[in-house]
Amino acid sequence: MTKEKELWMRTTYIDPNEEGFELGPYFTDFVKHDMKHCVFTLSRYKFAMKMLPKNASVLELGCSDGIGTMMLKESAKEVVGVDFDERTIEWAKAHLSDDKLTFKCADIMEESFGKFDAVISLDVIEHIYPENEEKYMRALLNNLSENGICIIGTPNITAEKYATKNEQHVNLYSGERLHDTFSKYFHNVFSFGMNDEVLHTGYAPMCHYLFVVACNPK
Repeated sequence: MTKEKELWMRTTYIDPNEEGFELGPYFTDFVKHDMKHCVFTLSRYKFAMKMLPKNASVLELGCSDGIGTMMLKESAKEVVGVDFDERTIEWAKAHLSDDKLTFKCADIMEESFGKFDAVISLDVIEHIYPENEEKYMRALLNNLSENGICIIGTPNITAEKYATKNEQHVNLYSGERLHDTFSKYFHNVFSFGMNDEVLHTGYAPMCHYLFVVACNPK
């Protein structure tokens, strides 16, 4: 055995008894058919995680199979993921639930789940029909504590002509409209953009993806 191999074997912390980890149905599809989109999605979760208050209680509305939700618990004391897709939630319950991370199958606009320090909802608002926008915003607020923050991410309407057609995107936002919408409900709204996995605060119409971090509900 070479010195290099001996050093590698001695310093690689891989437990041979550790069970393998499979992906959920949502992220499996990404890995099989569009691996780069998997990277983009996890980058969005990384940004949300970095915005969380330390030891926060976190609610994610629209968590899918929970692979991204796992990142949120790194800096949180409690994370609850909610989605109406029973298949993905059942998978998440079976494979990811632990003492910090739980999942619920429910309509995010019909039920209240408690009061949380942070409510996160990524790639959801563009699926909400305009006539239900008010109901969605109230769902965010109803689950948010008095001093909580809300983190929303969505594709930018200005990038729609460059993206693959998605008939489920029934309510795309521009950076200005997203900021103005959340300013109706929060005193403080901070806007960010992301192109691929690169976060920036540049010219909003050139962003492929938009974030708002909103706090101090009105």
